[in-house]
Amino acid sequence: MDLINFDKDKCPDFQPNSVFEKCTHYSEAKSSSECGYCELRANYRCLATTNLIIPLSNHSVGNFLTCHFLYYLTAIRGIEKKNPMKSNALKLGALWDAVLGKYYNGIDRSTGQAYDIPGLIDTYEIPPMEVAKIKGLYRAYRDLEINIDQGYELQASINKSISFDKCWREDVPVEMVVAGFYDRKYPEYFVENKLSSKPDYYLDPWWIQSQIGTYFLADESLNHCIMEVVRVPQLKEKVNKERDTPEAFAERIYQDVLSRPSFYFIGWDNKTHRYGKKYYRSEFNLEELKMRYLHIFREIYDARIMNGFYRNDRVCNNILPGIQCEMLEICRHGNLNEAIYKIREKPL
Repeated sequence: MDLINFDKDKCPDFQPNSVFEKCTHYSEAKSSSECGYCELRANYRCLATTNLIIPLSNHSVGNFLTCHFLYYLTAIRGIEKKNPMKSNALKLGALWDAVLGKYYNGIDRSTGQAYDIPGLIDTYEIPPMEVAKIKGLYRAYRDLEINIDQGYELQASINKSISFDKCWREDVPVEMVVAGFYDRKYPEYFVENKLSSKPDYYLDPWWIQSQIGTYFLADESLNHCIMEVVRVPQLKEKVNKERDTPEAFAERIYQDVLSRPSFYFIGWDNKTHRYGKKYYRSEFNLEELKMRYLHIFREIYDARIMNGFYRNDRVCNNILPGIQCEMLEICRHGNLNEAIYKIREKPL
């Protein structure tokens, strides 16, 4: 599979329909202004269409800022690591999101059904001792009787259109779309759940300004956000004669969380049984963020026209501090190892 070279007039799989208006493999998106999808298994977005919008998200913008080719691989070619191959941090984050979603009677947006915790563990192939960490943490979360406000919507969607107030070229669309999801949304504020081994990252507005600012930008009625940050348990497994079983390890974690809830649930208040840190809308420069989205949208649009998705090899081994880019092997070899990677499911 050629993952690098494409041109709007030279898509290798382009098959015009009877009136030469579009490819026979083309599948329309929900909006007529959005770039559609390719029905072929090896592709995600249509490679030949460059005049229609691809919605932006905080994640896709971060990828583009990091490396243009990383954006191309993930947003246009739709490549992602298979679930068992993903990092342990992502697996535990997905499991934590699922157990909280199930606890609050939410629906898994990927399936439209109730959360299937055993199925998720099998799909991600999460080791039993890692599952034990979440079991112990979740049991403590439940037994601490943590309070949250009612009247929320879980996984509320973001679909914000932002109009251009500048004109770079006549063929550039006059508006762009920002997409995403709130973890828990209320009429006047929202809550984001995070599970992290480095929770301090989420306690400084500077590091979260892109994601949280985007969510404020998407709804003018929201006046504050609460970051509910939970620390990943770091207890060591016993490896001597009293070697831990998953059940014993989960019990030890449970007891440790109960003994010091403020260490695990950042901002824990023993009187209210709540945790988290509040950030106000005024702490984020939303006008600057809006302009950044508009400029990045224009740069991505130009890259689609000019095939400008070049690599930034300065970040291959440092996509985040000390973390290697998960697409490095694709860049090295120019092909996709189907034992490791897959094409995202398309909303066909």
